[in-house]
Amino acid sequence: MKNLKKVELSQLSDIKVDYYFGVSEEIEILVIKYSGKYAFGSAGNTDAIYMNAMGKAAMEAWDPGAVIIDLQDLRYEWGDMLEYAFNISTDDTLPLAVIVGLGCEEAVRTLLLGIDSKESIDKIGWIFKDLEAAWNYIRKWNGSE
Repeated sequence: MKNLKKVELSQLSDIKVDYYFGVSEEIEILVIKYSGKYAFGSAGNTDAIYMNAMGKAAMEAWDPGAVIIDLQDLRYEWGDMLEYAFNISTDDTLPLAVIVGLGCEEAVRTLLLGIDSKESIDKIGWIFKDLEAAWNYIRKWNGSE
C-alpha cells in the first residue's frame, strides 16, 4: 500500500468540460463543451484521452438521444488524437455534431480532410460553426424537421 499514488482524471489535462442538456421535439440532446488550450501535437494526446473519458462518462450518466460537442472555446492547432474526443459512443446511429470556433476551425478541418486539402470545413456534414446549425442538424437526423 505504500507505493500507491492518488491520481485523478483531471491530472491528464487542463481542458475544462461543461455539460448541458436540452430537448428538441422528443430527442434529448447532450451538449459537451470543451474549453481551454489543447496541447500541440503528441503533447495533446492526454487532452484527447481526457476529453474522450469525460464524453464517455457523460454518455453513461445521461444516455442521450444525440450529442453535440462544442469546441468553440477550445484552442487547438494540431494533434492527431483530437478525433478520439468525438468517438464516445459505440452506437453508430447516435446523431453527433461538432461545433468549431476560430481557435480550432482550421486545425479540425485539416485533421478531418487532410493537411493539403483545400476543401471547406462545410464539406464535413457534421461540423458546424454555431449551436443553432448543429441543433438543426440533429433535428433533421431525427426526422423532426
